Amino acid sequence: MPTRRAADDRRLVIDTRLPQVKVALAQLGSPGLRRVAGARRLSQPHAHWRSAIGAELVFWLVAVPVARAQDLAPVQPVPTTAAPAAAPAPESAQESKPGENYPLKVKGPAELVDLVVQRTLIGRWRNRADYDQFQFEGLFARAPEEVQALMRSQGYFAGTVEVSGDPYGVLIDIDAGARTTVNRVIIEVIGPGGAEVPVRDFALRRWALPEGSFFKSEVWEQSKRALVDGLHQQGYLRAHIVDSRAGVDVENTTAAVAVVVESGPVIGFGPIQVSGLSRYRHTLVDNLRPFSTGERYLLDNLLLFQTRLRDSGYFISASVVPDLAALEADPKATEVPVLVELSEQQRRRIALGIGFSTDNGVRGQVGYEDRNLLDRGWRLESALTIETQRKRLFANVRTPSKADGSFYGFGGSLERSDIGGELTNKSNLYAGVGRRRVGVEDFWSLQHQAERSTTDQLIGPPLQQTNTALVLSYAWNLRRLDSTIDPEKGYTISSQVSGARQGWLSDRSFARLYTRALRFWPMAEDSVLGSGTLVGMAEFGVVFADSTDGIPSENLFRTGGAGSVRGYDYLELGVNENGATVGGRYLAVASLEFQRPIREGLKGAVFIDLGNAADSLGGLSPAVGIGVGARFKTPVGPINLDLAWGNESKRLRLHFSVGYTF
Repeated sequence: MPTRRAADDRRLVIDTRLPQVKVALAQLGSPGLRRVAGARRLSQPHAHWRSAIGAELVFWLVAVPVARAQDLAPVQPVPTTAAPAAAPAPESAQESKPGENYPLKVKGPAELVDLVVQRTLIGRWRNRADYDQFQFEGLFARAPEEVQALMRSQGYFAGTVEVSGDPYGVLIDIDAGARTTVNRVIIEVIGPGGAEVPVRDFALRRWALPEGSFFKSEVWEQSKRALVDGLHQQGYLRAHIVDSRAGVDVENTTAAVAVVVESGPVIGFGPIQVSGLSRYRHTLVDNLRPFSTGERYLLDNLLLFQTRLRDSGYFISASVVPDLAALEADPKATEVPVLVELSEQQRRRIALGIGFSTDNGVRGQVGYEDRNLLDRGWRLESALTIETQRKRLFANVRTPSKADGSFYGFGGSLERSDIGGELTNKSNLYAGVGRRRVGVEDFWSLQHQAERSTTDQLIGPPLQQTNTALVLSYAWNLRRLDSTIDPEKGYTISSQVSGARQGWLSDRSFARLYTRALRFWPMAEDSVLGSGTLVGMAEFGVVFADSTDGIPSENLFRTGGAGSVRGYDYLELGVNENGATVGGRYLAVASLEFQRPIREGLKGAVFIDLGNAADSLGGLSPAVGIGVGARFKTPVGPINLDLAWGNESKRLRLHFSVGYTF
């Protein structure tokens, strides 16, 4: 015989409060409401909130609603007549599959069908290998109650469910009825947190069950947790719910919800307790801390501390959490200790690498790193790189960051390159101070640049030049990406301002400006382009000087190759000087690329690049490159394979590179 269950046609109270709440709305004596099993009386310190909120909910459900302070959203009048029936939810059916213990068919709204199959016993046991047919009667008997509970959890209080069948097949037919809508929300924050408007508003913005939304038990619980968590994040670590309740009017398919939160006092940061630190000084960790002992606890500062530790380069992993157990053990405590667990990187490391790109050819590299130079926590990074067209040796030293993110850096490099008919030997010594914040880094430096170049000439012997400059430079970098390895959303901006004065260890006065921006736009499925990623790049530079004579080439501009204008050789585009390509005073490059997934780990790409470098604005005639490519996903970044046609060179070129240049 079919088993049929219908929703209660009376008004119903769902009491889903935390354990501190000891009273059900039904205890207030409203004649249209029934008591929820297990409800108990509220402890005396908050008994007045029981009567206040309970009376208001009853008043909404059986009489005329009134306005209430601290509403989450602007108050709308609550209808005193039955709400219009909601449009029926689209129906779906779960069909049986071969190999099941018994066929199960579920008819009803799609979201309920999925829940019934996944969460009821009769839905889960149909695929269990240890199922025995003698269990069927118990599973079958419990099904109506389980389905009705799931219906109520999704806001369906007026529906019916019919379960029919035998051990050889089961049909569950759900008539969901109208869905319950939240038509009233009251949130009260008592204590110091309620008096701080920014803190209270921060917590209220996390509420996920506003007026006009469908009532769902899961969202109701999540909203309460989010409300308390919002107060915790702002320093009220003792915040807790003292009363919460939801009143459901089945006849009118409406629900009124109310929550009272006690904020407790503001808690401050206590001392940090570090574990896992053996190679480096404790001051290294202290200097990365963005807060002081006694300062108000803020989750953002705690996360910033953890991010700084992870990004410092000294640790494989870092975990920073408040010691809530210690806070709970001492009810009078006004500070929470901070637990820091670290896993250190090895102090010294030798790295060997080999690679290839169409810009630089075969590349080999030997690197050495010391993360605790002179036992001061200074980081030394050095490497010798040998490429087909370039050889470079460098060493950089950087001090640990201070609490404000600042650090010092110094180092130098030697480089020899032979590109486009210009053979260059150059050196660079620098010292400076920088500051690093989340996603942003800047650096002031003083650099001594020396260069000796030999340029091939069509007629006559090669031209030799020696250039030196003492350059004051400022670099600023911003990253807002979802991933630095394989980004699909976000942007980066890099800018540089530098200059030198003739006579101050410089052969010529000049000022230089440079900016490069990269943007990733994810495309929506229903957009004109369909799913995929649009990648845009723009690059501009200018050197203010009467001539390029006496200016070291690293301050001038050339372009072309895989990272700029594809379809041309590496740094092929620039100023033609008697058959050789040298740097110019102006640069302008733009690129637009569309990437679309082909299969897992592989994207196709189409692109257009245009740009050039010249010694005058009038000489900036854009060279155009168009082509197609593939992007292969790897742990170190995408492998880029591009085939591009250079409109000026009239040649087809293959470009191979790894990752993106930020």
